[in-house]
Amino acid sequence: MTTPRLTEEEITARARRLADEQGPGWEALTAEEQVGRDTAELRYWRELALKELEAEEPTVLEVEASTPKTVGLD
Repeated sequence: MTTPRLTEEEITARARRLADEQGPGWEALTAEEQVGRDTAELRYWRELALKELEAEEPTVLEVEASTPKTVGLD
């Protein structure tokens, strides 16, 4: 599910930031999980974080466009 370039720590850090800024707060989400509930809300924030992080990754076309081209080697 995760992109190999992204670590679980990066995804969790982004999910924590998003939940704190836009949601109920990370502590509230993890408290419910520790009680034994697997919250759909926790999965939601992790998936949102993953989508944001993947959107920030450069695409192959962006990398190719920024790579200097070698011209005239014979």
